[in-house]
Amino acid sequence: MTTPNEQRRAPRKRATLPIPVMDVFRDQVVGQLGNLSVGGLMLIGAGAPLAGLVRQVVFTLPDTAGNARRIEIGIQEQWHEPAALAGQFWSGYRLVAASDDDIHLIDQWVGPHPD
Repeated sequence: MTTPNEQRRAPRKRATLPIPVMDVFRDQVVGQLGNLSVGGLMLIGAGAPLAGLVRQVVFTLPDTAGNARRIEIGIQEQWHEPAALAGQFWSGYRLVAASDDDIHLIDQWVGPHPD
């Protein structure tokens, strides 16, 4: 998914454990978190999302003390492509709405910026 020369606006952290992401309005899981930054996220889920789709999603992340914290953000689809597993898609979203507390927690979870 990434190349050595790829440059991003913000560092991302790959999810190493399953983190389900739920659509708030549909009350259904839309995918698993692939990676996350303060500017966006990548999901893997069943089916391709509509181009430009805006969603309000919720998921949990551990805080610095290891406690599960609820994150609720607005995201907009930027791209999607088929995954290796039939019927699954990788989807990239940019963050369009979040509270300052949620941004702070995401930034803490992602960790220090690489030099």
